[in-house]
Amino acid sequence: MTSLALGAEASQAPMTGLAARNRRFVPPAHGFAPYLEAQRKLDANVPNWVRALRTRGMQEFQKLGFPTTRVEDWKYTDTSVIAREVFTLPEPLAADAAIREEQTARMLPGTAVLWFVHGRALEATPSGQRLPSGSRFLSLRQAWVQEERPVRDALGTCATEHDASFTALNLAFLEDGAFLWIPPGTELATPVQLLFAGGGVTRPTLVSPRNVVVVGERANVTLVEWWYGESAVPYLTNAVTEIVLAPGARIDHIRITSEQGAMLHMARTAVRQSAGSSYTSRVLTFGGCWARVETETRLAEEGSQAVFDGLYIAANTSLVDHHTTIDHVARNTTSRELYKGILDGASRGVFNGKVYVRPGAFKSDAQQMNKNLLLSDDAEIDTKPQLEIFADDVKCSHGATIGRLDEDALFYLRARGIGADEARRLLIFAFANEIVERLPIPEWQPRIRELVRAHVAGSPEEDAS
Repeated sequence: MTSLALGAEASQAPMTGLAARNRRFVPPAHGFAPYLEAQRKLDANVPNWVRALRTRGMQEFQKLGFPTTRVEDWKYTDTSVIAREVFTLPEPLAADAAIREEQTARMLPGTAVLWFVHGRALEATPSGQRLPSGSRFLSLRQAWVQEERPVRDALGTCATEHDASFTALNLAFLEDGAFLWIPPGTELATPVQLLFAGGGVTRPTLVSPRNVVVVGERANVTLVEWWYGESAVPYLTNAVTEIVLAPGARIDHIRITSEQGAMLHMARTAVRQSAGSSYTSRVLTFGGCWARVETETRLAEEGSQAVFDGLYIAANTSLVDHHTTIDHVARNTTSRELYKGILDGASRGVFNGKVYVRPGAFKSDAQQMNKNLLLSDDAEIDTKPQLEIFADDVKCSHGATIGRLDEDALFYLRARGIGADEARRLLIFAFANEIVERLPIPEWQPRIRELVRAHVAGSPEEDAS
């Protein structure tokens, strides 16, 4: 994979701790001073414990810096495109008519919605459908005042900043996001949606949303995150979502990224599951310049299960990286994973799926597959399904495929009067549709198919990004 060279300043910047010892991590090309200065500009009118978390995050970020390709988990993904920039924080932005129109167009039917611009909630409480009494759905900034105890109990418990540069950086700039709390026994019929608009800036910008979700015992919810935007200059979204599932809790979590231009997207979702809980992840990544999405869950108690579905589409010189981790800690746990990639132009894809079966996790059942479709000679995929088993009496499998469009299938369609371009599109859509048709609400599927069409070469006129 082609490397992006670090600026000359990187080799001159002082290094401390782990970075100085082995160069697995490097400081920002212009040092830590710009980040410290930006942190000082954050709103100080926050609880003391929030300020303490920010300090802790910055200390860990200074200890680490940014990972290099010498770190195994970053072997195929170069962070110098981020490390070389001097990022600033966005100016507060009110919701004008154009922003409202864009976000309304992305509202999925029948949802309760929180709207964000540059990582900050436009309103403290949601629009759209109302949630049942007892549920809590509001901006994180409002929640750490109104719901301090449940926020403090959950924040930082799933996604720790230790040895995680971007999580530490997110914590250092903790400012806003969403807080969702579903009380025990609640079958939430209304899906919950988070709309994050970015881009449209004139200088390199950093936003750091943190979402915290707690689902009570035997409760059920569908959560949608939709990240979108376009920028002519580097715009880094560094997002973290933490999800805590009580015994018997269920969540269907859909994460859509549809960005264009110089958008840089780093995301981590970390989940902690209790006995009998169910976590379904559906990650859909379209476009952008550089994107890495990490999804991890810990099947910590017996009977918990996880399903990971993913679809990524890239073209031109985009990089899309998906790292997943499913950790079978307890016995009688189940996981299913299917990620599919469509790569065109000179784009690069990375898939690293880790499945661990810990000692004592007997009767674990894990299946993992990554399938990739290369549409050009210059497209590239680095795929690494990874299965590590430390227990007996388990049922596990993993695999990966890389291929091109089936010439026999193309010939079959052409022989029945279908044009070459349309035949090509049909086969690409059929490949992607295996993931799209699994969406929990059929009425949403046409919207996602519009995104697929908009990001496949030669696709129809409507752009749904």
